[in-house]
Amino acid sequence: MRIAIDARKIRDYGIGTYLRNLLRHLSRLDSETEYVVFCYGVDSGTLDELGRNFRTITEKAKHYSISEQLRIPLDLRREKIDLFHAPHYVLPPLTPCKAVVTIHDCIHLRFPQYLPNRLGYAYARSAMWMATHRANRILTVSDASKRDILRYFRIPEKKIDVIYNAIDDRLGETPTPEEIERVRERYQLNAPYVLYAGNIKPHKNL
Repeated sequence: MRIAIDARKIRDYGIGTYLRNLLRHLSRLDSETEYVVFCYGVDSGTLDELGRNFRTITEKAKHYSISEQLRIPLDLRREKIDLFHAPHYVLPPLTPCKAVVTIHDCIHLRFPQYLPNRLGYAYARSAMWMATHRANRILTVSDASKRDILRYFRIPEKKIDVIYNAIDDRLGETPTPEEIERVRERYQLNAPYVLYAGNIKPHKNL
């Protein structure tokens, strides 16, 4: 079987973390399936270390573009891909094989006031509509996100699978006293504090 994964957002925050861990654990678990990973040239060296059954196809652009979205289906056909995984709600049009899409949330639809303009809302809604209707399977990360997807798009509930994000296994390693002291000094943590690990966009409700 040959599976393609769109890893062009591997340097992003949340989706990037999702991608990095997904690829790392797939390389640990599966040495038989052929994986074709779409990425930007700057990331190809890192991804080449995943394993012999992983191969990269690089793009020159630094952001999602219409030309890329049109070229990917051609690459999927040329590579004879059986399954394409889009880890973001942007599923290229005319995808010639079965597709799985991960929709992490419907934040752009729930809080359109935080988008730059109405065009941004129209793009998000149309891209999500295409993803939810064209994909063979939809993955999402919480029951709340599943409810939102069903609220905004008329699709069968059985088409959606909720797969919770796991904790990075590196967070299970107990730091040494020296490492703790080094971090305390670096961030001046000399009093009680609250650690928040997300970004500071308004919809995070800080």
